[in-house]
Amino acid sequence: MSRDANLSPENWSKVMRVLIAAAAAAAFAAFAAPAVAEPTDMEIVFIKSDENGDGVLSKGEVLIISIRQFDESDANGDQVIDAEEAGEIATHVEFTDNDADKSGSLSLEEMIEEKLADFKAIDADSDGFLTMEEIETAYEGQQ
Repeated sequence: MSRDANLSPENWSKVMRVLIAAAAAAAFAAFAAPAVAEPTDMEIVFIKSDENGDGVLSKGEVLIISIRQFDESDANGDQVIDAEEAGEIATHVEFTDNDADKSGSLSLEEMIEEKLADFKAIDADSDGFLTMEEIETAYEGQQ
């Protein structure tokens, strides 16, 4: 920055000090700004599942997302998720436990029954809705 001919050396010095202080304050503010936390995968799924945006999940919302996931997984459209479609998940206890008729696959009805049971178990205050806190608490208990 060149010195303006109309500014005295004393005023020029004051202007430069103010500019330097402003630049330092801006730099400090950039570093001092609170960090914005990235949402977790669980929070992203929660937000996507909350169809009406009220901050809680109803049984209907849980079932809608579950049926969508079921349909996406049912590659051949036969209304069951077999071991091949489930992949590695087919060996997990949750898959085999949910297979009520022990057919080696999950029907839509078996999945819905299990999701409703999960909903009831997670809904700690029994108000018919799941909060993010209830889901996180249930998830922490499984680890």
